[in-house]
Amino acid sequence: MRLSALLCRVAFVAVATPLLAQPTLTYIPGSSVKLEQVTADCDWAVLAATKTCKPTASQTITRFNIGGQDVGITFEDQGKMLFFFGDTISGSANPVEYHAHDAFASSMTASGEEPLFLTYFANSDGSPMFVQPLNPDGSKVPMGPDDIPSSGINLGGQTYLVVNTGADTSLAVPHQNAYSLLVRFDETANTFTAGRTISSTPAGGHFVFTAMVELPPQFVLPQLGPGVAMFGEGSFRTSDLFLAYVPTGTFWSGAGTVYYTGLKSGLPVWSSSESAAVPIVVDEPLGGPAWPNDSPTIGHVSVTYSGDLNLWLMTFDGGRMQPSTNGIYFSYAPAPWGPWAKPQMIFNAARDHGDGVFMYAPNLNPPGPAGPTIGGNDPTTTHGATYAPELIGRFTKVAGNTLNIYYTMSTWNPYAIVKIRSSFTISPARRRAAKH
Repeated sequence: MRLSALLCRVAFVAVATPLLAQPTLTYIPGSSVKLEQVTADCDWAVLAATKTCKPTASQTITRFNIGGQDVGITFEDQGKMLFFFGDTISGSANPVEYHAHDAFASSMTASGEEPLFLTYFANSDGSPMFVQPLNPDGSKVPMGPDDIPSSGINLGGQTYLVVNTGADTSLAVPHQNAYSLLVRFDETANTFTAGRTISSTPAGGHFVFTAMVELPPQFVLPQLGPGVAMFGEGSFRTSDLFLAYVPTGTFWSGAGTVYYTGLKSGLPVWSSSESAAVPIVVDEPLGGPAWPNDSPTIGHVSVTYSGDLNLWLMTFDGGRMQPSTNGIYFSYAPAPWGPWAKPQMIFNAARDHGDGVFMYAPNLNPPGPAGPTIGGNDPTTTHGATYAPELIGRFTKVAGNTLNIYYTMSTWNPYAIVKIRSSFTISPARRRAAKH
């Protein structure tokens, strides 16, 4: 209690400046558009519709024998972007069995309007490298189907990942034993070293799937020092979103981590107990019962900070209560602890021309591109799906009174990643700086 009270008093300084002038961001209907397909050699939608190949920028089959992947998390890493992907399939005529391992890449692309060019980390024979953390005893951390990197960050030149492991696709609930693991990535040796367990589904954890952002100075809690805002969810697609503050100096050990437990007089209150955490954002587009009696469906969250707007920006997939609310959502806030704006749905597969266009919809004519698929799914009967909206922070752009965000999104069938742009009106109108 004494720690919570102390942090509450300190937080007044941290939130005072960002709260002074908060704009409102309103989604512009119809603005969410697919700009490109990131994976494979040909855009599957164009190939299905015209029987001609529209080449992808990265030519991932020709260059790296990568035919498909999902969940493309990305973060800044010493002047470049790193991308870590989910379960990967090959693209050769005689498919190579990758056992759902997870490839990773870098990119120097500067703008969201440019084609995203990826260079994958590869072995000497040209085959893709995969994320394979090793325990201190040298044993391999299980990284099978549905075990994937969920977030990453570079702190002081050291790269860290949070990976999810413990999934078992033979179970009715594949993630019922999932947990998150902190991993250190050595970019020189291309090795992954497993560290501490962050959160566990069986233990009722709230940070099994995560997003991470290093806190700008104005949000640092002086009693804890520089820190990382870790946004998390617990059980896969049955969770709302939570917040933890992890001191940078003890990031590897996790010592001093505190969890957001609510606002008091507009200021955040913290606890050292993960079980005491309360949501910062809830997934309830139909206005149902309040937490903890709601039925959330969030699967993946992504967060970035916009210095141009002094706002935190968030995307997540959720709203799975019914087809019309199922999709990609956006929220924003003046501080990582909020208050977060009511989530706005910015992509729905039917509303925003995904189904039957670049996602397979067997009930439509034409149904759109069928395959490739993963896991033996029949490409002619497997419906596409929208999930894993991963913000590309450096592409975020404010132009006049319009905000454009860019994010990768997974489509399931075809088993591919596309890049999406969504736009928002900024109000009140931004004033131009006076000329002197």
